[in-house]
Amino acid sequence: MDINKSQFVKKIIPRLSSPINIDIQLLKSTGYTLSSVLIIIHFTNLKPKIILTKRSPLLKYHKNEISFPGGTFKETDASLINTAIRETKEEIGLEISSNEIMGCFQTVRTLTSHYAIIPFITFQNRIRQTNLFMDEVSNILDIPVFDLFESLDSNFNYQNFTNSYLFRYNNEIIWGATARILKQIRDCFY
Repeated sequence: MDINKSQFVKKIIPRLSSPINIDIQLLKSTGYTLSSVLIIIHFTNLKPKIILTKRSPLLKYHKNEISFPGGTFKETDASLINTAIRETKEEIGLEISSNEIMGCFQTVRTLTSHYAIIPFITFQNRIRQTNLFMDEVSNILDIPVFDLFESLDSNFNYQNFTNSYLFRYNNEIIWGATARILKQIRDCFY
């Protein structure tokens, strides 16, 4: 799909919620562990690309899986936006400011580890130099958005859970909460 940054953003914005509408106490009452991720879409060479990470094999949960940069909410974060920003900097060395966050997609819950994930989104003209924190991330994937969207397998079924999707990029399989977030983005265009 041939689309510029302005056209891309116009497709996404109507699907976003305002971060100020997030009720942390209400989310905590669900019994899920709160976390947030940052969807980073950049337009280096004028084509939309998305940043994903391959999680370290050393992690307790979701080791070696493909995910967005992000992590668990801490009270010192004060907000879930701050969590996504802090974790992105810790994991891949990118500094994003809160005024660069355009909004968030619907909360996604993990199927096995009981996390409620709020996916925030930012649009960048280009991506700055990254720096991996190898204890958490083993690789950064910089993927053309529409190539990824084309790889959707909506017939994927994980233990009879509804809304199970699968995307592929090179030799990587993207599934679970990350795939459900990607599907929300893809639905803006298809």
